[in-house]
Amino acid sequence: MFGFARGFLWAGLFILIGWLGGSLYPAPSAIVAPLADRLPAIAARLGIDDLSMSRLSDMLSADQFARLRREASDLAAAAGESIVIERDEGPVEQQADVPVSAAATNVSGLAVFENALRLCPRMSVANAPAADASLNVRNYAKLVAVNGVAVAINPTRGACLSSAFGARNGRMHKGLDLHNGDGGPVYAGGDGVVIERKYRDDYGNMLLIDHGRGVYTRYAHLSNFANDVVLGAHVAAGQQIGLMGNTASYQIPIHLHYELLLGDYANPRGSFGLIPHSPFEYPRAG
Repeated sequence: MFGFARGFLWAGLFILIGWLGGSLYPAPSAIVAPLADRLPAIAARLGIDDLSMSRLSDMLSADQFARLRREASDLAAAAGESIVIERDEGPVEQQADVPVSAAATNVSGLAVFENALRLCPRMSVANAPAADASLNVRNYAKLVAVNGVAVAINPTRGACLSSAFGARNGRMHKGLDLHNGDGGPVYAGGDGVVIERKYRDDYGNMLLIDHGRGVYTRYAHLSNFANDVVLGAHVAAGQQIGLMGNTASYQIPIHLHYELLLGDYANPRGSFGLIPHSPFEYPRAG
């Protein structure tokens, strides 16, 4: 009995010393940083929710907490799960309205869609479609017919194809990546209605357009949105809807991630319950 009491008193003393020492001399980063590095994996495995994460944010520096969120997102993505941390609007600095330039007003409607698409030079393009010696995609059509709806393969200008639809690094890449290091305008791939305009950690600033007949297109990583492109807005093929960017919770190059989706939006997962398809599967429109 005496031994137990003595052990209890020693434990209390060590706790008191530790508390005082921690208050006066915080743990060095060499000790704290490795612990912080382990937190994302622990959080992902234990299913830490946003409320718990908010409490955790009080314990970490801003950089450590941002790294935790980023690595947790990467772990979920590697497991094939969609990241569902959403906000209706993106960060304020990413939400400035897009002014339509004089150059853009000189090109309207279907004329904005380019007649050729090149593979990005000096890049290894995953699932690259057949191309000629100049890297121009063979049998390219600027508009394809999908369930009777005309949809653009490349709703940008001055971009090259950096990654196509299909398996990539052990996962399914559900769209086309169109790269332009200088950014540039992004256009509606067809006539339709904007049914999603939001920010997600994985897709950044994104738009979803309903083209009718079960055909949808998604535009991700936009730097910002056009000022007249709001939820419920009707857009015309070739209308500028935003600017290419690199918005996401992790570091990515400037590009547009563009998806062609088919199905019924009225499903439990909404746009993520739709079936992605490659635009290159479809015949030339008209």
